[in-house]
Amino acid sequence: MSLRRSSWIDGLHRARCLCALALLGVACVNEVEPGGTGATEGTSGTEDTSGTSGTEGTAGTTDPDDTGDPIADFDPIEATLADVREQVAEGPVLCRTLVTRYQELYDAREPQISAFIAWNDEALAEADRLDAVPADERGSFHCVPVVVKDNIDVAGLPTTGGVEALAGSIPGEHAEIVARLVDAGAVILGKTNMPDFALDGLNTVSSAGGQTVSPYDLASTVYGSSGGTAAAIAASVGVLGLGSDTYGSLMQPGSAAGVVAIRPTQGLLPGSGLLPLMTLQDMPGPMTRTVADAATLLTLLAEGPDAQDYTLALEPEGLQGLTIGYDPATLQEVPLLGMIPDPEVGALFDASIEAMGAAGATTDDVALLLPLLANLQPAIDGSFGCMPVDFKQGFEAYLQALGPAAPIHTLAELIETGAYIPSAEGFITGAEAETDTIESSTICQDYLVAKQAAQDAITELMDEQGLDLLVYPAANQAPFPAGEDPPMGWFGFQALSSDSGLPSLTLPMGLTASGRPVGLILLARANREDLLVRAAYGLEQASSPRVPPVLP
Repeated sequence: MSLRRSSWIDGLHRARCLCALALLGVACVNEVEPGGTGATEGTSGTEDTSGTSGTEGTAGTTDPDDTGDPIADFDPIEATLADVREQVAEGPVLCRTLVTRYQELYDAREPQISAFIAWNDEALAEADRLDAVPADERGSFHCVPVVVKDNIDVAGLPTTGGVEALAGSIPGEHAEIVARLVDAGAVILGKTNMPDFALDGLNTVSSAGGQTVSPYDLASTVYGSSGGTAAAIAASVGVLGLGSDTYGSLMQPGSAAGVVAIRPTQGLLPGSGLLPLMTLQDMPGPMTRTVADAATLLTLLAEGPDAQDYTLALEPEGLQGLTIGYDPATLQEVPLLGMIPDPEVGALFDASIEAMGAAGATTDDVALLLPLLANLQPAIDGSFGCMPVDFKQGFEAYLQALGPAAPIHTLAELIETGAYIPSAEGFITGAEAETDTIESSTICQDYLVAKQAAQDAITELMDEQGLDLLVYPAANQAPFPAGEDPPMGWFGFQALSSDSGLPSLTLPMGLTASGRPVGLILLARANREDLLVRAAYGLEQASSPRVPPVLP
């Protein structure tokens, strides 16, 4: 398969300043986180019951495609899954036309935002194949354009994990979550940029793909490590996106790019075909522009006895009857924790709380920071302590699974190439020196105990306070310039979810006066993604918080 190439971590060391500062996030760094596309369509997926969209794509105009035939056109800007279904799967628009429009948008916007590492040059051929599928045999994701973070396998395209040394690593099989999309008729547009090894939560810059920036402000960070997917979806270069999260990598980029992202309960989505940073904490998840699209994608990807049809939670008045707790301290100046909030972020969060109340939710002021400190800190410390052990074991197992096609077979071989971002060297050389396995490592086993204790403590607090959900800002300040250290007092809140395994969802709150998006995070009990969807959809319908970026 041919492809286009598109022209990051002293974080681990900065994360060592966590100690008591890292209760809900990291003031100095918010993460140390670390499958051809022509399968048979029509086997899986769920129907979208919402019909929601941002700016609707328009059908019915005539425009010649490159064969000279008059066809109905498609507007990709802010297009939703419902738009694709109405206009392509069941309507007059050819899949080739749709994919062509996304190719044109990529050509126009990618040079500005650098969201991709590789573009799938077989996408048009796949579109032609899908156009030949009879209408009654089309899958529920027929011709839906999808972008995939470059640590998730797409057969025939490289999986680099952002690392130049892995540019020749081309898997022969899709990751399970990609296979489900392709089997349902989706078209994979390309692989999105991420920091080398997913190790930077503050910025998406890699040796394989360069610097990704925000579509809202071409000088601003989209955080990491799912920054490429977040930027692409925000810029409408795709309808659905796949990202992954180890320590805020879905929540923070989603917030910075003004999109919806879900970190599912640990284990709800299959992790096969994922180039790992920390197998005990990695989770793939959806990134979209609407809650409805995120719910529909999550329904397709979730597995096991706890999986649900999350589209059933898409209730316009879904906030009614819910009790949601928030801690005002998250947006107060707390010198001991290094927190200096931006008043603009505080005002947007307050407006979101008011909107929830006006839409029928009960919003309760509850103390979270101090009560949870004793339980969260061991889980945070344990995750960073276990990460090198887990990374070496998981990374080499991934390479072994590639078989003879693997260009590199061990972490030591990769280090010898030197083809990775220099700031990653301390982490990967430290990991290479590890001789423990997850099973033999006392640190890793203690981490698993601490993680469960953190989850239990959060759940008990919610039970005691009578809460259905918790809500808090993704960060207490707006995104800052890409490649720079965060400003004094910046604080990211993600450990409640990442280090406990509990599910979370980020949703835009709006834009600051400078035009940069900021989001909130909703947190639920284990396997209650339905409540996340219900509350987020209700808020989205009540306040329409997403504002599209202005790009050519």
